[in-house]
Amino acid sequence: VEGSKPLPSRILETADREHASLVVTRLNRERKGLFRGGTVRDLIRNTRYPLLLIEENATGGGSSTRGLFDSVILATDWSDSANKAFLYIIGLKEIVGVLDIVYVMNEKPTVKDIRQLKERIEELRRICLEEEIDAESHIYAGKTAAEIILASKDYDATLIVMGYNSKGPVQEIFSGDTCIRVAEESTVPVLIIP
Repeated sequence: VEGSKPLPSRILETADREHASLVVTRLNRERKGLFRGGTVRDLIRNTRYPLLLIEENATGGGSSTRGLFDSVILATDWSDSANKAFLYIIGLKEIVGVLDIVYVMNEKPTVKDIRQLKERIEELRRICLEEEIDAESHIYAGKTAAEIILASKDYDATLIVMGYNSKGPVQEIFSGDTCIRVAEESTVPVLIIP
């Protein structure tokens, strides 16, 4: 993609022109400016397409023989954008191997809160099992981006999937810097669903 406009604009204009259903970009963290210069941030914030970000030297869970969708982490915060990501994965059920659904708590919960979270996340798992997707559910506690990345290591993930709403309310966890931070720090590919 050549031209005088910033790279994210050129990528997204090409996607519009080609009627893309997915934008895939390879990232090189060693090149100065690619992350710090805002290319990834601009792509995430402005895309209307699912965006697959793959680190140039990523091995996807440590094994080059594994497929991209063999072991998927689906991060959820119960927002509309997270629900879109969930439905996107359901649509890909024929190629998803194992799905680990992860919710990250940021505040100290009550026993009632924990019970409700378990019920909610188990409902997503139940839907996956009905759709014949091998799924497990997990609740983590801490800083959202760091815990999602930790979950990807804990479950030897080949892909992290997250919803993102650039125009959503500030209180949505994934409308802030979480997607960007995960994309910048993950050693496995990240699929962001707008």
